[in-house]
Amino acid sequence: MATQTTRVSHGATRLGWTLASGALVHLALALSPLPAILVDRNELTTPITSWTRLQEGLHLTHVLHQSPYSGGSFHHAPLLLLLHFFRSPLASHLLWTAAEVATAWNVARIARGRRRNLVEGEGEQVWDEAWCAALYLFHPFSIGSALARSTSVFNNLCLSTAIAAAVSGSPLTLAFALSLATHLSLYPVLLLPPLILVLNHQSSPPSSSPSTPSTTLTTSLRTTALLTTTAFLLHQLVVLALSHYLTGSWDFLSSVYGTILTIPDLTPTIGLGWYFFIEMFAHFRAFFVGVFQLHVLSYVAPLTIAYRRDPIFAVLLLVGIISIFKSYPSLGDFGIWHALLGTYSELSAHLPRPLLLLSLTLYALCLLPTFHHLWLYSGSGNANFFYASTRRMEGEACVLSSTAQAAQCACSQR
Repeated sequence: MATQTTRVSHGATRLGWTLASGALVHLALALSPLPAILVDRNELTTPITSWTRLQEGLHLTHVLHQSPYSGGSFHHAPLLLLLHFFRSPLASHLLWTAAEVATAWNVARIARGRRRNLVEGEGEQVWDEAWCAALYLFHPFSIGSALARSTSVFNNLCLSTAIAAAVSGSPLTLAFALSLATHLSLYPVLLLPPLILVLNHQSSPPSSSPSTPSTTLTTSLRTTALLTTTAFLLHQLVVLALSHYLTGSWDFLSSVYGTILTIPDLTPTIGLGWYFFIEMFAHFRAFFVGVFQLHVLSYVAPLTIAYRRDPIFAVLLLVGIISIFKSYPSLGDFGIWHALLGTYSELSAHLPRPLLLLSLTLYALCLLPTFHHLWLYSGSGNANFFYASTRRMEGEACVLSSTAQAAQCACSQR
């Protein structure tokens, strides 16, 4: 008992040092020229997460007292208009760093929750929470997003809070955090079904009570689903009412969520949608926009059912799929996904080609800025060059997702 207490104390100390050192690194880099270089990089920012566009919206709202959604170029969620208190460089970097540290702490909580019921196999190594937090806090994608002051940082914070709340068995916190994440980027609502399963597993773990009747488990699941869904919907109503109060109209619905669903802003990103719909004939556009969005939705039920005994892994896979196929992805979305993969560090022993996965990622990261420069600055390339590099990035993410599923299958059969 004393040994376990000492181990927990050492783990908490390592986690504290990790969070403190990560915060210092973020703040030190914020004082360098990097923020000015990264603030408008399309690998790190999108039309719905750009700091530059957010500043324009804040100026229109709080200085000119006009609706930021009237011009058609502002697509941020209304609650982000409350950030006008943090418009100065120092205040904004402090806020973004605090959000990154909080997200890393949530990742550590998720790793700690998984370790409680995890049995290590031969040759498997499970990272402690400090390593998982460091994977997010020192991840180049996370650091770049924070320095660029992309609002995807707040989406990652709400998303990680929702997952950590599910792992710890807190339905109201889960509902409120997921509601805020949905308010910021819409897609997190797809995580509600597997997160309800995670929550139900924490309240009635199937492995610990094999004699429990199936009707009791079904009733427990229905109660959990009803409570969480009701809290989620009520919080959404409050958030929408507050958004209407802040903006004075319902224009934000089409400017924010309509933009995410219909993709009218074709600013180049690392995603697949911008080039696809540039080339699309106008009379086919509505059909293929629907197919594009339904494609993401189609993964929810199969993955939730397939991994119903390990719903956290279903959540992890869906986070990756959303990062790949959402309308406006950025590297920050992949940063939180990679950190969540770190909470399944035991799968590393079952990865067939880890060096290949790393090489593909580095290859794509080299191509993205190179082809972007050739296309828009040197004039020696075209949009196909940059789109090819984004396809390489998305392809690597698909390979990583499928490899993680194969590793999970091998791990479960040991």
